[in-house]
Amino acid sequence: METHRGLGRAKVAPIAGFVRRLPGQDPGSICEDGPGRAKVRLAARIVDCLTLLLLLPVLLPVGLLIAAVVFADSPGSVFYRATRIGLNGKPFRMLKFRTMKTGSKGPGISTSFDERFTPVGRFLARYRLDEFPQFWNVIKGEMRVVGPRPEDPEFVAEHEREYREILKVAPGITGLTQLVHFLDDLDTHNPLAHYESILPGKLSLDVKYVRTQSFAGDLVILARTLLIPFRLIADELKILIDAQRSHPEATTRLAVGGTSFVLSIVLVLAFLAGGGPLG
Repeated sequence: METHRGLGRAKVAPIAGFVRRLPGQDPGSICEDGPGRAKVRLAARIVDCLTLLLLLPVLLPVGLLIAAVVFADSPGSVFYRATRIGLNGKPFRMLKFRTMKTGSKGPGISTSFDERFTPVGRFLARYRLDEFPQFWNVIKGEMRVVGPRPEDPEFVAEHEREYREILKVAPGITGLTQLVHFLDDLDTHNPLAHYESILPGKLSLDVKYVRTQSFAGDLVILARTLLIPFRLIADELKILIDAQRSHPEATTRLAVGGTSFVLSIVLVLAFLAGGGPLG
């Protein structure tokens, strides 16, 4: 599943009712940086930056490869900036690789079969590779490596009660929700209604993360995230075999699955070539 909300550059004010320090929050957990903004505390930023340093042998070559492919795939900017709500309900500009055709208009939520996707963008969005640039948001202190995913202002406003608790911690690139819903896709007939139907479950996982957060728990989430490329290979191989057995005539799906399988292999090889998470 991939969500693209607000394709334009919307101006978003802090969510109504949120304050700079939420009730019950540790005052030392944030560091203010100008009006209307909040950043991750220094100790947490150091941990995240060290994590990024260990992952750099993998992140840098894969990120540069994706950027080059996006640039060559279709005209337009390599990056896309989306407004999301961060720590303490403060909006920030989340960075992603562009996956849709320049000037695309339409619903704020997309599925894997959305016609607005570029050929490469569809694959990047499906497997969350468009999220790579958010490591820059981590370096800036707007996000963490592990944490609840940052959500669109509209959905935060609609579920303010839950987000009052969720936004006591900084949003992350990966988390419990991503591990559970990584390969989910939306109903192509009514993606918005489908997303709203699964949102309560996702919010429940985010609340659970906030209430049980620990350094050891974050390491487990990170380790499981690093195993996802291997899971992708197994899933894509199963798709290829099932498609060939059940629908020999479905050549289009077989081609799509084959492409995904090959790219998954490339990602795992890049991971192994970088020496894994220890570089």
